[in-house]
Amino acid sequence: MSSPSSPALPPKGSIITSIRTSCSETRVSANIQVDEESIKTLLQSRIFKSTFKHLRLAHGLAMPLQFPSITSEVNLISLLSILNFAHGYRVPLKKATGRGAYDTIRVLLFGMYLSHDDEGLMSAKGLKNISKAKVAELMNLTNYIHLERPHPSIPGLTIGELGGPLYELVDLVTGVLNQTGEILVNAGYSDLGEFVIAALRKGQKDEQPGVSDAEVVLDEIIRTFPAFQDVGTFEGKPIYIFKKALFLLHALVLRFGQEGDRRIPLPDTDEIPIFSDNVIPSMLVHFGVLDLSATTVPTLRDAFQPVAVTANLDYDPTTSKGSDEIKGKEEGSKGSDGYQQMAVGPQLSEQEAYVLRAAAIDACEMIVRMAKVLDVTGEDVWVQSLTLPELDGWLWSVAKEGRLRRDLSRFRQGGRCVMY
Repeated sequence: MSSPSSPALPPKGSIITSIRTSCSETRVSANIQVDEESIKTLLQSRIFKSTFKHLRLAHGLAMPLQFPSITSEVNLISLLSILNFAHGYRVPLKKATGRGAYDTIRVLLFGMYLSHDDEGLMSAKGLKNISKAKVAELMNLTNYIHLERPHPSIPGLTIGELGGPLYELVDLVTGVLNQTGEILVNAGYSDLGEFVIAALRKGQKDEQPGVSDAEVVLDEIIRTFPAFQDVGTFEGKPIYIFKKALFLLHALVLRFGQEGDRRIPLPDTDEIPIFSDNVIPSMLVHFGVLDLSATTVPTLRDAFQPVAVTANLDYDPTTSKGSDEIKGKEEGSKGSDGYQQMAVGPQLSEQEAYVLRAAAIDACEMIVRMAKVLDVTGEDVWVQSLTLPELDGWLWSVAKEGRLRRDLSRFRQGGRCVMY
């Protein structure tokens, strides 16, 4: 989360512009190349054409729950967004539970929602007071947050103590929940959903009933909660990403905007920047869009080598051959060694990760611009209507398809991180 030395947030009303400008400047300064031909090749590739239409809206938001009110549902979506991190714990999570980071957070929230705690674990007070032990229990990690070490004075005896990567994850999640709850309690809100709905209503456009100004909503959310303040630096300049806040806005639109539901005002998210994490930049490298060979950040030049761009673009996971390639080899099922078959990606510093995430944001802007003017006819004209959130959804989801989920490495950021 932010610290006193963190870069300043953008001026009010300029968050989206600041994301685009800072990310473009970062990519250019780091000399990460994006070639027009590589974009055309991606848009005309087998992997894109065979999977885009059914993966473009797959942001993992389907929830088998019944909600008593719209505030209750917005609260869960908002908590899913603020907790949408833990990428660096993918392998130990797969080994322990068979689930990845995102599904682990979903399990936690389902457990919190269904809990019969008198206070209500998803209320502001419940978030403020939830313990690490309860979080570990609901994440199904109670048995995986201890380390054994020899007793200092009794030979042959081992003792357990809290520690290890999954205890660190539990600590991070609990910290975000406690901090968020404290802010909400102090501000007089009953839960995060109530705050977000108030922000949406504050952004209501007078000239467009039912439409909220994305800039206003982002300002309210980002400035209030440190866990949304996703800002890095490169060469002394800020890099604005705000992945989780952007994800939240689009998640609300996907849930409430597709059926003309205007019980709450919603922003237009078709043109907001992508929600850059570790998966999307990595996929853009594997698909040949981000060229790191001449970057001024030396550790990134060979970070993903070797990269089989042609084979990746020519792959069709919808065919029987594509799906059969991973039968019996599904990564990370509990009690198996499947997780060990996952390609190991590079570990990056915070700054290196911010540079790559920024380059992905700028590259996706370029992809969508080129798609709109691509010379296509007949059944391929749909490419020209490509939007940034659809491209984000496709890149994030296609990484889980067929052999790609096992063979294509994703980078991870070293150290403690609650931004993605």
